[in-house]
Amino acid sequence: MTRPDPLRLLDLAQTRAGAVIAALGPDDWARPTPCSAWSVRDIVNKLVASTWTFTCFARRERPEPPWDLVDPAEVLGDDPLGTFLDAAAKSRDAWRAPGALEGEAPSTVGDFPAKAVLNARIFDTTILSWDLATACGLHHGIDDEQAAYVLRVARALVPNVRAVNPGRYRDPVELDEATPLVDQMIAATGRDPGWQPPG
Repeated sequence: MTRPDPLRLLDLAQTRAGAVIAALGPDDWARPTPCSAWSVRDIVNKLVASTWTFTCFARRERPEPPWDLVDPAEVLGDDPLGTFLDAAAKSRDAWRAPGALEGEAPSTVGDFPAKAVLNARIFDTTILSWDLATACGLHHGIDDEQAAYVLRVARALVPNVRAVNPGRYRDPVELDEATPLVDQMIAATGRDPGWQPPG
């Protein structure tokens, strides 16, 4: 069975993230999210900062100074959607440039095969889209193809990140294999697939 093209999965992840951000209303930005330390605005801000960072990685560059992706500086300004869409377009172009998927590329935890670094971007974009949609009662748009792809990435990536930085991810939530793929994907990150906003 042929695995999906990661460049197409990047496009899907970024398009679906953009759709969720576009659906946010004025009252949504301060809402709590499944990431207890972050509001909706914090997550969109992190999504932009991490997209910029991984665009640099696609170009075999490192941001100087590096972005703090746990608590990034405010970058959204008055046009969060436009800021994200511009970042996403630059990311798409960088990862589709000749040679971008060849050899190794930098990442937040060292140099790895470029396709693995791209997979980390697809993972992050997808998971943060789910966080935003869940916080605001919106449809995340993540289908089984995207969820299965990101689940495979999560099972490889999350334990490695947790080993380096135990605080980044909680232990995975154990679910039955018959559970929907989106829920399995979320559980692999230590999030509760059944999370509900407080109150």
